[in-house]
Amino acid sequence: MLRTDPAQREEDRMVLALCGRQSGKSTTCGSLAYDDFSVGKTVILTAPSLRQSTELFRRILEFKNSDPFCPPIVRQTQTELEAHPRHGGRIVVVPATDQARGMTADTILADETCFLDDDALLAFFPMRKESGRIFLLSTPNLRQGYFYDTWTSAKKVRRIMARSIDIPRRRAQVEFDRATMSETTFRREHLCEFVGSGTPLLSWNTLTKASNPNVKALELS
Repeated sequence: MLRTDPAQREEDRMVLALCGRQSGKSTTCGSLAYDDFSVGKTVILTAPSLRQSTELFRRILEFKNSDPFCPPIVRQTQTELEAHPRHGGRIVVVPATDQARGMTADTILADETCFLDDDALLAFFPMRKESGRIFLLSTPNLRQGYFYDTWTSAKKVRRIMARSIDIPRRRAQVEFDRATMSETTFRREHLCEFVGSGTPLLSWNTLTKASNPNVKALELS
């Protein structure tokens, strides 16, 4: 995500990141937001709830507080960070409603997009400047909605996946969750699969064993 560049690849204008739990999604999102802010850009940030937006904003402030070259700040609240007009950088946390209109941004960041109402999400898109970028980050939800439709379509966008099971530092927690979660929840939270709410005909464990050459065939007597 940090290496996306619309100047090099047109599909980087819109980036979809499908992420497992605790895979670094919020930290990456905060890094992107602060990096754009530090070079004088305006960033709009949204999430399904105020708590989630506030938590994401806190990540951004951590980057700000650790930056010895942070631009001079003229306004800082729980939902807004604004640099001196000579610099121009600004970050605004906006509620995820279809009433969020009237602003213009270089970067739009939507966290947990799969859990946002489509009308509310799409209301943000016209705020993007012609040269701007849109980042949609989420853990999977049901097989519906703008994120799912775009992820599974042939649209020219950048798709990035970060599964928890592929991250070595998460191994112990992933195995704990595998033993304690329902299979459907585990597949959604850690395997980044869009699954329904029912019980699958074939379990993930069965499919894994079926592709393992070290597991012998089932013998019935």
